Order: sequence, then structure tokens, then C-alpha cells
Amino acid sequence: MADKSDKDRNASASAFGWAFQVGAGIKLMLENVKEFTALKMEGKDDDIEITLPNGKIYAQAKSVTQMNQQNTANDNLRKSLETLSDDVKKNSDFVQLIYITNILNPLSNSREMSPFYSSYNSQYDYSSLPLEDQNKLKDIVGNDFPVEKFHIHVLKFFGEGDNKFATIKENIKSFLLEALGDTAYVEQLWSSWYTLFSLNCADKPKEGMSFAKEKKEIMYPVIVLAIDNPVKIEEFQKVSDFEDYDEIASQYIKLINARCCEYDFVTPALAEYSIQRRLLNSEERAKFKYRFVINNWEKYENAFNEIIDDDVRQAVVKLTLLTMINRNKKIEQVRKAANLQ
Repeated sequence: MADKSDKDRNASASAFGWAFQVGAGIKLMLENVKEFTALKMEGKDDDIEITLPNGKIYAQAKSVTQMNQQNTANDNLRKSLETLSDDVKKNSDFVQLIYITNILNPLSNSREMSPFYSSYNSQYDYSSLPLEDQNKLKDIVGNDFPVEKFHIHVLKFFGEGDNKFATIKENIKSFLLEALGDTAYVEQLWSSWYTLFSLNCADKPKEGMSFAKEKKEIMYPVIVLAIDNPVKIEEFQKVSDFEDYDEIASQYIKLINARCCEYDFVTPALAEYSIQRRLLNSEERAKFKYRFVINNWEKYENAFNEIIDDDVRQAVVKLTLLTMINRNKKIEQVRKAANLQ
């Protein structure tokens, strides 16, 4: 009978393995962010399944807890290839077959050949592998395995706490730069995604974990970031000389959010903004939103009649219009970056 310390070690390794699988899933998802339509993970078999319009990516994620740990490399490789072989036999819709691991020498290459696998965060397709490794793979999978679809990903995933996710966060940072034009929200998006993906992994055995979501559900936290960011005071000051920005930004945030979600307010305002903006050249468009707010805020003042003070009302209307324009632009950026329909 295993003692409590054995169980603790098993639980720790199980949680580490699921964390690696989550990180690997995010990495592969972001590499296919414009094309993928759904993501599924099964902890029991270390499966990652990414749905694309033309088929599916089937991936196996295997990890070790210590850098330079090599003793389980062959076993991890064999188990992964066996599962991928089963995927091939059961499904005809595969477009890629991936083995992703944090083992730097994933095929336990011979000593004189090992420099081939010299860096983390690398990718190799079958044709690029040394002949020795191509033959090793063929010996495991047989002649019926579609080796031309097979890829190996070596991902750095070590360290204490969140440090092991550093590479994953770099992938998220690149995506945020395109989606929002701002990398400041890496930690926030990572936290949201990990919470969504992990499904309380610390409270369950790895065999019981699973995750399956459509693209829109996975990208929802990015949309939240797009609409949650307040207008910067520097922008507000370009359209208003109202002195206490913090007062109106905090006191009227519910009203501003409400108006920005109202079809009858947003649709005509954005339509007018878009029509006027299309008539401008690219240089004029860059600063047009400020001119639009200054010249048109009075048209939308009636939607804020509950504000008695004229100066406050004008400031809130202008802040609302700026917020609406900024959110619409960011949501369009996210839609484009993730190819959301």
C-alpha cells in the first residue's frame, strides 16, 4: 500500500501534468487562433483536440517535472504515439498530429546527435528529423502512420509557481499585441484562461479532468478586456475641460456602460461616426474621434437628462461617446485577430 507521501507526490505530478497540458493547449490554440473553432482537452489520455474548418489537430502532451529528466522520455514518446495512432485509426479528419513535451531531447537521441535538439520552444516536422529519429518513429508507429502529418513541439515549462508559464505568457503577449494593441493585460488574460481551462484541477485527479469549449467562449475574456478598459484621462482631456475626471468616471460608470450597451443609442451614433470617418484620409482618421465627440455630443445629450448639472452632463456624454468608440474599435481588433464570426 502506498503511503501518504506517495499519494502526495502522485497528486503533485498529476497537477503539474494537467498544468502543462493547459499551457500546451493555449500555445497550440494561439498558433491556430484565426482558424480554430473549438478546443477540447482530456486529462486521462493527455489529449488536445483543436477543431479547424478543414479537420482536426490531435496532440499529445507529456511532461517531466525536472529539467534534464530523461528517464521517462522513451516511455512518454511511445505512449503518445500509440494514442496518436489510435486517433488516426478512429478518425479520418486529422490534419496534424503533434507530440508536445518539455523534454529537451524528446526522442532520447544518441549522444553525438543530441545537439540537434538544442533549444526549447522549437518545432520539428518529421522530414526535418535526423534519419536515426525517423527510423525510431517508424519502428514505433509502423508503416500505416501518416508521418508527413507528424510534428514535435518542445516547450519550456519549468520553475516555481507561475514562472513555469513564462513561455505561454509570451504567446499570449503576442496575441494581445495584435488583438488589443496592448500587452499590459497578459497576467489578467492568463488568469482568466487558466481558470477557465483548469476546471479546479487541484481538486480532482488528472484522470477526471476535461475541457471542451467553442471559440467564442474561449475568446470571451478577451472581449471583456476590450470593453473593460476605461478611457484614459489624456484622451478625455482632448474633448473636455471638465476638471474632475475621476469623479464622473467612477460616479457615472453604470450609466456609461448602460448607454454603451443600448442598441438605440449605440447604433445611430456609431453609424454616424463611421460614415463621417470614411470620408477622411488615413491621417485625418487617426484623430477624428476627438473631433466627432466635440462636434456631435449635443445630439446625444437627451439620453442623459437625469444628470441635472449642465457641465457634468456634457462631460459624461463626451466620456460615453469616447468609451463607445474605443470599445467598438477594440472589439473589431479582437474579431480580426481571432477571426471571430
